[in-house]
Amino acid sequence: MPLIPKSLLAPREKVGIFISYRRADTAGHAGRLVDQLKSRFSDQVFFDVDSIRPGANFREVIEETFTNCGAVIVLIGKRWLERDAGMPRFGDDQDVITQEIRLAMASKLPILPVLVDGASMPGESQLPPSLASLSSLNAIDLRHTSFDRDLRAVDDHLVEILGGAKETMIEKFALKLYGPFLGNSLAKIQGGIVLFSAMGALWALGELVGAAFISWSSGLETLLSPSIIDAETTRLQAVWTAAFGALIFAFFGRRSIRWWRHATIILWISLAEISLAAALAAFYVIEVPDARIMDLFDNKKIAVSRFYRP
Repeated sequence: MPLIPKSLLAPREKVGIFISYRRADTAGHAGRLVDQLKSRFSDQVFFDVDSIRPGANFREVIEETFTNCGAVIVLIGKRWLERDAGMPRFGDDQDVITQEIRLAMASKLPILPVLVDGASMPGESQLPPSLASLSSLNAIDLRHTSFDRDLRAVDDHLVEILGGAKETMIEKFALKLYGPFLGNSLAKIQGGIVLFSAMGALWALGELVGAAFISWSSGLETLLSPSIIDAETTRLQAVWTAAFGALIFAFFGRRSIRWWRHATIILWISLAEISLAAALAAFYVIEVPDARIMDLFDNKKIAVSRFYRP
């Protein structure tokens, strides 16, 4: 039996978010909502205007899209049930909204109703029998006057539905501070961010193992030996540099719905590497006569250590 279940390390596959809306009812709010959600979930947000090419079979595209989705948002405005003359009525097999909701239910996807600008959730009697269960779902309000606050509630519910990481207070503060400057860039490269954090953690681990081995075999003075990658840097310097880099990348990588578990593991590994490197540095200062912690950052000391022979 493996120490770590495969389900824990396997990236989550169904992380797409489908937005169902009626253009004559909530098109403006839908576009604004999608723009905001893409800053968090990147291209995992499916919006028909952007996602369906001209001439494509609508039903086939929706069915294929749902195979990659983990949640469906249904925007409900005050005119959601209304239809223009000559258009299929709500509940008709030809009605687009009806098709989307039925396919979502058939796919057993979580549905999150979002009530726009004071709209009410339709009662069971207002819905066709096949969609009546929609009226019992808990809905979220999305109002123009409190859009940002309501959007955070939508965001939190989606993260919970999709199995993402819950943000800590530190993460919320950092993202509030730096989020406006980063825009959509983080969301678009989340996989790369986690990969870079893994590379940093592996580099730090290699340097740490090397530092521990040579200090055990040849004495703590050899901690001043150069890094395996940069001859102008000590091994412990390299550990701290790589581990801190991995820590920062993993911190932001936790926003990835697909990769957040990997980022969290890397984050804890990086913290452990920083702590172990600090412990080695403390032993160096305690055990080596006239040693100072700044020796580990002195290029002249590194040069001397190259000619050191135990």
